[in-house]
Amino acid sequence: MKTKALALGAVLTVLFSTSAAVALAGHRARHAAVDATTVHDLPLELVGQVTNSAPGVTPATSIQYGYLAYLRGLPIFTADPQSEKTALFTFYVQTTTTRVISNGPMKVISREGAMTIYRDPSANGIFSSPDSFRDGTPILLAGLRQQVVVDTLTGGFSTLNLNTIMSSSAFPAGSGQLQLGQPGDKFKTILNGQLNASAPPSGYFAGYTVSSAGDPPGKAKHH
Repeated sequence: MKTKALALGAVLTVLFSTSAAVALAGHRARHAAVDATTVHDLPLELVGQVTNSAPGVTPATSIQYGYLAYLRGLPIFTADPQSEKTALFTFYVQTTTTRVISNGPMKVISREGAMTIYRDPSANGIFSSPDSFRDGTPILLAGLRQQVVVDTLTGGFSTLNLNTIMSSSAFPAGSGQLQLGQPGDKFKTILNGQLNASAPPSGYFAGYTVSSAGDPPGKAKHH
């Protein structure tokens, strides 16, 4: 009996792991038996804000969070007006700064980190609480390398993320299931924004994603 109790305890320890990877894998398993459409071109539109660590913090970090404003033409808002408070899909990016280069009035920032996209039927996003954009169910996790080019004269900036999907899972979409890519798929995030003189947040941005490789636009794979 003692051996069985120890074995049961070990199993429960694994089952109750709270890591994001386990949560995503569990969500994927729940939908494994349901026919899903996997899309490899990811025409997403994003709206968000950024909060950088305070000057002098080492290593410097940056979080970027917000909501999807477009997802393959699907109805992704609960009501009008369309905003973070009615968005059904959110994202959260965590990065660490690896290099900063100055070039005249431009500052070039390199970062590495990860992006998670969530499905959140509660639609409770609020920009004053960044964590509200990561309390849904994760449907995509991607590692990324980020370059930010800041115009120090105007406070404007542009951002390019090179993303590689690490895991993804199906979610309800209309009468079926949809899955955003699969491990190994790559896509780019292109953003434009404006720094905020009185942080937080450190800045505001909007942009979109394009696939780096994979199926031509509009082509999907059923499995």
